Amino acid sequence: MIFVEGGSKRQRELTYQAAEFAWMQLMPRIKKCVINIELKKLKGYDGTCLDIGHREYLMEIDKKLSLGENFLTTIFHEMVHVKQYVRKELFSDVNFYSTREEYLNLPWEIEAYEMQEVLLELWNSKITNNRKQNFTGAKSLIEKAKSKF
Repeated sequence: MIFVEGGSKRQRELTYQAAEFAWMQLMPRIKKCVINIELKKLKGYDGTCLDIGHREYLMEIDKKLSLGENFLTTIFHEMVHVKQYVRKELFSDVNFYSTREEYLNLPWEIEAYEMQEVLLELWNSKITNNRKQNFTGAKSLIEKAKSKF
């Protein structure tokens, strides 16, 4: 289940659609999971994702981001972290780093940055194809990206 609060009505709608889309691409077999998304003013970062309980996650997204690619990739990036938590590929007690370079070179961040772009490409294909659910090649893009990790 996905819950979205804060921000404007349009932001909440887009956030829900993008999170649901990412969920179906990254974790289509996972049914029992709760994702609470808060759209709020953030300082110093665009989004974050925390493991707050058994298969329950809190995402915060900066509501000051414009409704474009940066907003979408932030949601997609944090949804990759949800997938990583679900699959025990990321643990929330590891989140302080001395440099930005150290942070960017973490395996889960490398995957999240790569997958946010793959998901954006798939999302844009979906929009271009008049929101049809037939994503030819989607699986191969996801599998290709996943094979790197």
